[in-house]
Amino acid sequence: MVLRADDELRHPHTSLPEWRESMWYCFQIPEYEMGGAIYYSYMPNAQKPVASYSVYLTKGWVREPNTALYSFAKEIPIPDAEWDDLTLDGGVLRYKRLEPLKRWNIAFNDGKRLKLEFDVDIFGGNWHYIDNTYETPKYLAGDRYHRPYAATGEMTLDGTKYPINMTGDSDHSWGPRRWEPLYKSKYIAGQCGTDWAFHAFEGVALDGGVFPYGFVYDGKTMSPITNLEICPDYDADGIQRGIVMNIVDSNRRMSRIKGTSFCSSPTERGTVWNNDCYFEFTVNDGEHKGSGILSFYWNLEYYLKVLKRT
Repeated sequence: MVLRADDELRHPHTSLPEWRESMWYCFQIPEYEMGGAIYYSYMPNAQKPVASYSVYLTKGWVREPNTALYSFAKEIPIPDAEWDDLTLDGGVLRYKRLEPLKRWNIAFNDGKRLKLEFDVDIFGGNWHYIDNTYETPKYLAGDRYHRPYAATGEMTLDGTKYPINMTGDSDHSWGPRRWEPLYKSKYIAGQCGTDWAFHAFEGVALDGGVFPYGFVYDGKTMSPITNLEICPDYDADGIQRGIVMNIVDSNRRMSRIKGTSFCSSPTERGTVWNNDCYFEFTVNDGEHKGSGILSFYWNLEYYLKVLKRT
């Protein structure tokens, strides 16, 4: 599917209470042992229509849930502004499109601990889930696309300045979003500079089937994933400290990913245990080297019974 410039903007919504539109930018900075994400969403049909945004940063190996290096989240009234020039909460968070389907500027400043601004270069194209080998699960929203990006800028955290030269994965989705079917899902994405990238999602369908979704970007084109094997290495607390993956794409190429996590951010809320880890990896024993995210979304009861071992 060829994405249109308007697909980066807001979309008409249905009357379903679960309808949500959101955008997510996760990123990793291995030289600082840091990873994090910026998230914005709104739900126009909720009992109380609301928008919300959040930012977090983690550093090093964190074992206790909800103890990231930095965390910010806030609910606000749904703004009327379009997404190509969106300022939230009086300027705390700003999204500015510089070139359709290609370049953005993102800035965040809480006025206290964190000031962050970076320019985004969407280098690999835009992967709409309609182009996956298998039909997109309905609980993931009716439409969604992912894209790898590179970014440069500056971050000031607690008075210390950090130059930014990083990569990450971004998504934009709209439609009914249901969280419970996501239990036991694995979202993994990585970039090797701007030369090679992948995004992989493995979820459990309502009938119990497990299917792969996502793409491999070879420096020229995006190809759908047709087969996926994921073998995580969990530490004593059930947090993914490493991974081995075999990714097969529609061109019958197998990419073998071997990676080790350098920071983590476990989160516990309600019935959910979510582990975001950021890792460095090699492709095919050194053909490419890069970094990315390992995000595993668990049912808390399952996690405590099966994965948490201490």
